[in-house]
Amino acid sequence: MEPWGARGDTRLMLSYSWWDSWVMAASTSSSPARTDDTTVKKSVTLRRSIVEEIEERAGSRGFSGFLDAAAEHWLALLRAREIVEEHEREVGPLSEEDVRGAERAWRGE
Repeated sequence: MEPWGARGDTRLMLSYSWWDSWVMAASTSSSPARTDDTTVKKSVTLRRSIVEEIEERAGSRGFSGFLDAAAEHWLALLRAREIVEEHEREVGPLSEEDVRGAERAWRGE
């Protein structure tokens, strides 16, 4: 599966009727099987420009927390995408009305 947004696709593709499912899946910091919240030290390679911007925003001491939050957010988006894809497989494509309703809900309207 190609990552969401890999081709610049930033459309919000959620059905308002699926909003509760998305909120439940996306707001969960980890899947039910992952209950261990201990930290793990990993080595990652990032572009210098990305590192510099993260450090400008979070400070050098907030770097790991920033990456943790970014990864958690990205995983929530992936889970939301999976919910939409499952809905589309079972029910069919989302209507424009569904998409507009989800966009309004996303904005808190």
